[in-house]
Amino acid sequence: DVYAAEFEHGGFAGPLNRKAIRSEPLLASLGLDGLVVYNFGGPCGFCTFGWLTGGLLWLLKTLHDFVVFDWALAIILLVVIVRTILHPVTKWSQIRMQRFGKQMQAVAPKQKALQEKYKDDPKKLQQETAKIWREEGISPTGMLGCIPMFLQTPIWIALYATLYFAAELRHEPAFFGVFQALAPNWWFLGDLAEPDRILYFGRAVFTVPLLGPIESINILPLILGVVFFIQQKYLTPPTSATLTPEQEMQQKIVKIMMVVMFPVFMYNAPSGLAIYFIANSTLGILESRWIRAHIDANDLLKPPPKKTSSGPTFLERIQQLAEDRQKRLEGGSGGGGGRGPHGSQGGGRGQPPRKRV
Repeated sequence: DVYAAEFEHGGFAGPLNRKAIRSEPLLASLGLDGLVVYNFGGPCGFCTFGWLTGGLLWLLKTLHDFVVFDWALAIILLVVIVRTILHPVTKWSQIRMQRFGKQMQAVAPKQKALQEKYKDDPKKLQQETAKIWREEGISPTGMLGCIPMFLQTPIWIALYATLYFAAELRHEPAFFGVFQALAPNWWFLGDLAEPDRILYFGRAVFTVPLLGPIESINILPLILGVVFFIQQKYLTPPTSATLTPEQEMQQKIVKIMMVVMFPVFMYNAPSGLAIYFIANSTLGILESRWIRAHIDANDLLKPPPKKTSSGPTFLERIQQLAEDRQKRLEGGSGGGGGRGPHGSQGGGRGQPPRKRV
């Protein structure tokens, strides 16, 4: 007997677009829309905060379909909306950080003198530092001003992943195709899913490790480096502490990474993503300038009134608890009236210490 079996196979070749996939009944029934994910996969898949990308992509599409009708303008407007929503957090953070930096800059000479005087006595140095902070009205919570900035990071990373993988940007020119209208054969910003290609060679001239084939001269990464440089010069406050050579080198490396290396890595990235970073950094500079003007107009860097209470401060209480614990440990290692091996006090109230056999 001859047995025949028939196996049907299907394939899908097309953009990873949920709307396009769901429009086909067969593809929708197979659940192929689950192939569309907006993260980089692998061990860092969770780092792109995929639970945020759906809402950001919906907002981007809404801005394009009903407001500006252009993907580049929709990206810029999306950045404006997100920064506006996060503005109260940004404002609170920058005020706290600048106030703390100004206070630390004012007490820097005193702290340096204390470091020289008590360089061999860390405990006394800590006590005197806490005393200066109390006298100058410096609160340790000022150091927490940078935390809200880190809380915003998931939104920006999710927005980065959304634009990097959005199939909707494929073959879509920027700014209503104005550059193609000026010169029909000009590739500049003719496809937001590709590099900007201000000068397109039509083929790979050479290949750079980590960047891939170089097919064009792209100007947006260079503009991005300039914007990052301005942002660092404008936003980085002067340090109030004396840095070691190692710390100075670390700061220089971070600046080089932001100003040089990041635009280099973005060289072959989608131009829509470069527009996002340029818009975000430019608006960040303008926002910080407005916040600084608001701070100066309302004298918000003035420290709060000094406490007149004679009770110990938070740092002093923590230090006192640490000293008490250290005394108990030192007492337990001694003999006689110290603590026994199980923490009970010899010669005092309660049960006597157990004898070792």
